[in-house]
Amino acid sequence: MATHIADIPKPFYCYVANEFLYDQQEGFGEYTDCVAYGISALPSRAWGISIMTDIGALVQHVPVHALTTNPPKVHYHGLDELQIWSCYGWDFATHEYDFLSEMPVRVYLKGGVWESGRYLFTAAPYGDEYSATPDQHKHFNFIELECGQICAYPGNRCLFYDSSFTEPPTERPKYRTNTRTWYVEEIGEESAFDSQITPETSL
Repeated sequence: MATHIADIPKPFYCYVANEFLYDQQEGFGEYTDCVAYGISALPSRAWGISIMTDIGALVQHVPVHALTTNPPKVHYHGLDELQIWSCYGWDFATHEYDFLSEMPVRVYLKGGVWESGRYLFTAAPYGDEYSATPDQHKHFNFIELECGQICAYPGNRCLFYDSSFTEPPTERPKYRTNTRTWYVEEIGEESAFDSQITPETSL
C-alpha cells in the first residue's frame, strides 16, 4: 500500500500566499497565517504540504513556494529553484534527524546561488526505480531559508555547519555521486555457516 501522505515530524507556523487559497485568481500580495503539518507525494509532481489556516481550514498539496515564514517575501524563488527534483513515486518516509535539528545550513540553489537557512526535516522516497538506483537516490532535506521560503534539496547541494566540528569550505566540494550497488552475499564465497565451534569462530 502506498504511503502518499505523512506527518511533518515537527509542525511549524508560517504563512501561505493567498493566491494559493484562491486558485491563482485573487489574493496576490496577501498572506494568511497557517501551520504546516503534513506532506504528500504524487509521482513526477512537486511535494505537497498540508496546512491548517488561522480559521481552521485544511488545505492539501500546497507547493513549497506558496509558503514563507517572513512575509512579505524578501526576494522570490520560484518552485523550480526551491525543489529541483520531482517526487519519485508514492512511497516515502519523513524524519527529523536529531543531530541536524535546526542546524544552520548553506544551500546551493539552482542557478549557482548560495543561501543560508536552517534544517527542518527530511523526506526519503523508497520503492521506486529511482530510489533503487545508487546515482539517482536522494533524500529531500526541507530547509527554512533566511529569506523565509522553504526549499527541498538533496544533500549534495547542502553544507551544514556545526561550530564544534565543521570548517566551511571556500568553494563547493568536488565529491562524486556514488554509482555502485553494494552486495554482501556473492556466489562462490566461503560459507557463512560454521560446522564446528572453535576459539576462533566463537569470538
